[in-house]
Amino acid sequence: MQTTIALVDDHRLFREGLRVLIDAQPHMKVVGEAANAQDAYRVIDETSPDVVVLDLMLPGVNGIFVARELLRKDPKRRLMALSMLRDEEHVAQALDVGILGFASKEQSVEELMLGIHAVAQRQQYLAPSISRFVLEDYRRLRRRELGSASPLASLTQREREIFDLTVGGMATAEIARQLYISKRTVETHRARILRKLGAHSASDLVRLAARLGLLPP
Repeated sequence: MQTTIALVDDHRLFREGLRVLIDAQPHMKVVGEAANAQDAYRVIDETSPDVVVLDLMLPGVNGIFVARELLRKDPKRRLMALSMLRDEEHVAQALDVGILGFASKEQSVEELMLGIHAVAQRQQYLAPSISRFVLEDYRRLRRRELGSASPLASLTQREREIFDLTVGGMATAEIARQLYISKRTVETHRARILRKLGAHSASDLVRLAARLGLLPP
């Protein structure tokens, strides 16, 4: 049975090279490519791949947000991060949002294919260079710090998305385009976010995100 894959990475040369490597595998085929979030949503809707291989460092919107949005649309979506970033913070963010696998751009092709196969089987995968013990210890500490006492716990899923995009530097019009909603709806959600968090401006939200270690990469 063939595993279909969509690639989301803004570096065209890397993306095309990876496509050649994947298509050379007997039971894998790339069915779509995207360089940014908007194209990713469209391509994935059109092709319904078994696995989405996603870079975390995308222009405009980071891969963590893209993953959250893809999983909001389809909670069964199978995602694998493929990134130069492999520190505990970014790996934990990826796994906590629902990404099944985390691969490094420095690992071997053979290991990457094993990772894609694992994610296609709905199994968790971590690059060999990532210590599962260290990562789980970090996630425990992070959950203890943010836990139910986190000021963000009161936000709805849509409010959290708008919070993330706001602290990432996006203007109202850009957020509206990204989420396919009106500018007025964005402003309404942002007003609720400010009220819930006791903040007065987007700058206050950025300071809060920095304090919680939630600023995008």
